[in-house]
Amino acid sequence: MDSKRGKRLQRLRIFSQVLFIWIFFYLLVKSGGAEIAHLPQTGLFFYLDPLFLWVNLLSGRFLHAFLLALIPLFLTLVLGRFFCGWVCPLGGLHQFFSWLGWRRSRKKASVAHGPLRLKYLLLIVLLIASLFASQLLGWLDPFSLLTRSVATVVLPGGNFLLQHALQSGGQDAGWAGKAVRPLYEFSRRSLLTVRQRTFLQPAAIGLLFFGLLLLNLRRRRFFCNSLCPLGAFYGFLARFSLLRLAVNEKCRKCNACADHCTYNGSPYQDYLKSECVLCGNCLVDCPAAAIDFRIQLPGAGKRPALDLGRRRLLGAAGCGLVVAALPQVAVSRQAKAHPFIRPPGAVAEKEFLKKCVRCGACMQACPTNAVQPAVFQAGLEGLWTPLLLPASGYCEYECNRCTQVCPTHALASLTLEEKKQFKIGTAVVNRSTCYTYADGYNCAVCEEHCPVPEKAIRLRAVEVQGFRGRLKKVDQVYVVPDLCIGCGICESVCPRTDAPAIRVGAEEEQRENPYG
Repeated sequence: MDSKRGKRLQRLRIFSQVLFIWIFFYLLVKSGGAEIAHLPQTGLFFYLDPLFLWVNLLSGRFLHAFLLALIPLFLTLVLGRFFCGWVCPLGGLHQFFSWLGWRRSRKKASVAHGPLRLKYLLLIVLLIASLFASQLLGWLDPFSLLTRSVATVVLPGGNFLLQHALQSGGQDAGWAGKAVRPLYEFSRRSLLTVRQRTFLQPAAIGLLFFGLLLLNLRRRRFFCNSLCPLGAFYGFLARFSLLRLAVNEKCRKCNACADHCTYNGSPYQDYLKSECVLCGNCLVDCPAAAIDFRIQLPGAGKRPALDLGRRRLLGAAGCGLVVAALPQVAVSRQAKAHPFIRPPGAVAEKEFLKKCVRCGACMQACPTNAVQPAVFQAGLEGLWTPLLLPASGYCEYECNRCTQVCPTHALASLTLEEKKQFKIGTAVVNRSTCYTYADGYNCAVCEEHCPVPEKAIRLRAVEVQGFRGRLKKVDQVYVVPDLCIGCGICESVCPRTDAPAIRVGAEEEQRENPYG
């Protein structure tokens, strides 16, 4: 193939990557501001992920939307590992950062088989662990990693920087202010959030995300080549694909085709069909138009592949068993009480940990910033699973957004009326700090904000002894447990500045499986 046709293919690939990155960000940003009736289909990319098809098969209830994952599986058997190079939005970001870090070198870097093997061994560990209900694929799956990082770090951080920059520029009385002010007004209507969103452990999530991107400056597509479990899965299938790159009789053996290869191989030397993402860079770099696409049966011709080795495979399988077993023998696993609240629609905890892929879509969709990524409240196994944190926000009574965007139905899809009846916990008054008990003051803030029509928080007139020993009437706060749904608005609006005098716990939470 000549360089002109190669450049056309390369531009088409870049256009495809930009398009899918734009679609991803559009759907995610839209999910944070669209009306409930018009929420976008944020689960689109998750339904194309065969690893989540595996998760769904193990969860006990099959969602037919995951059958879409069969489309890229079939195309991979024909075209090879095209999904990583043409469709995956995180792969497109890694490609861009690899381009930023590229430096011409006279000496070609050799193919490092060790880092390439690592992702296959990680895939085995995660798949074995998932068989025993330890669902950890979401930690490294590209769609979960990207969604979680963008929702909890990139968008809130970008909102902070953009809001302050545009606001400062808009206040300028000169020509700069006149130019910036329309941009600020547009951004405030379309992009910026009125309240700055905050999340738990943004440093850890952000360092992981940006660290992986910056590693591309050192080694091309580091995450895709060494850590990505989805890339490993597609790489395994690509070994048996029909399409391959091969050199013809025009080849000058200059190995220029290796200059921009994402894994430092080339069609001339060290060609690994399992690692080739069909980026088209080698077609552009070849000065003799000596590289062609060929259709061959999987068994035909030379098909070099990475040798994982029996010992490595057994070691990875053993690590998977260890990773699956350790969380199951922790004390917290059998503890009756737990200090966290799951969002509405959450299925039983054991099944929840099987289904949840730690994507953070519910955190982006929550309008009050109440849904937060877990640190270790639910143990290491529950890292980055969603919790409802009243200290950060409350569960809006007229909202069921989180239940609509969860791609795996770890949060069951609830109608608005069903969600209003879904009990996620119960509020408890702390009489040692509540103004109506400890200080003898009348305070009805929590009662006024309780959204339940019958009022789960009520007041009762009680005679108490005042500061001078005189009796006076105080309307003391109390909770009706049978009516409380645990939304947390009472804790969120409590006027005490040291610590809320009313707190929501997981008492009487509704976690039975809504699917039976």
